[in-house]
Amino acid sequence: MVLGLVSFVNAFAEPLIMLDKQSYIEGDIIRISGKVQYEQGMFVLIQLRSQTDIVGIDQIFPSQSGSFSSTFEAEGPKWQQSGTYTVMVSYQGQTAEKSFQYTKPVRQEPVEENKQVQHTQPVKPKITIKGFPDIMQPPQHYYDRYDNEPEFKAWFDSIFAGHTIHEIVGYRHTHVAGFPDPQYSPQYYIERYTHEAAFQEWFDLQFPEKTIHDVVGVPEEVKVLVPSWVKQYARWWATNAIDDTQFASRISELIKQGIITLDSRIPVAGSTDNTIPNWFKNNARWYSDGHITEEDFLRGIEYLVENRIIII
Repeated sequence: MVLGLVSFVNAFAEPLIMLDKQSYIEGDIIRISGKVQYEQGMFVLIQLRSQTDIVGIDQIFPSQSGSFSSTFEAEGPKWQQSGTYTVMVSYQGQTAEKSFQYTKPVRQEPVEENKQVQHTQPVKPKITIKGFPDIMQPPQHYYDRYDNEPEFKAWFDSIFAGHTIHEIVGYRHTHVAGFPDPQYSPQYYIERYTHEAAFQEWFDLQFPEKTIHDVVGVPEEVKVLVPSWVKQYARWWATNAIDDTQFASRISELIKQGIITLDSRIPVAGSTDNTIPNWFKNNARWYSDGHITEEDFLRGIEYLVENRIIII
């Protein structure tokens, strides 16, 4: 059932928000969808807020029709209080809100006689946002942006109020001085551990009870091949919003910057006057629509690089 529709107004209308239910309990999946007036290259920011804090964040590109959707799990250290929660959606400077009720069941703990009550200082939960920080980027990249880009600083401070940039994107301290180095990305260390036997042996001796994912702060099940926003470039090219030259140039830059990673054995030099084959445009369309995997999309890019259709 569609609930809580918000009407469009003005040139850039307020986002339309829809929730699948009016109330949720702990453990429920909250499904949020809606529509905005599409503007190329702009993402939708979705925030879930309790009466005192941000409990969930996501940022996603809408489709060309303006539709968007996301899900959140009503569970975790920030979902402790029953009450009214708010979904806030922002796009192109316009915002819209919708409230829902959340209930956390009260669990009665058995009381043991003569048991001493210990009071501990609550740990401040760490706010996370899907896709941020990017494991392909070193913490220093974000430190520099925070220090030198006022717009990024303002965005960060509004999203992660009460937290420092080092708390959100930095590595935790270890007993090994200077390791991990904030000049290197989490993916850099994961790749070294995976492919360098000497580094793996050193790491396992230093951290016998931890994995490389534990130390660099990346869940082991996360495997990032291509950031989600790269799908937008594939969609623009597949729908002729940008031409072959623009697409090839952009993909080349993403590979150079390490945002897209390919098989290191593929040659990255040469010259070409070839045109990107039509079958790969179909791949780009299918990838942007979620019909093929990131691995399939990357295999196509590897073919283009190997045959010097895209030059690095």
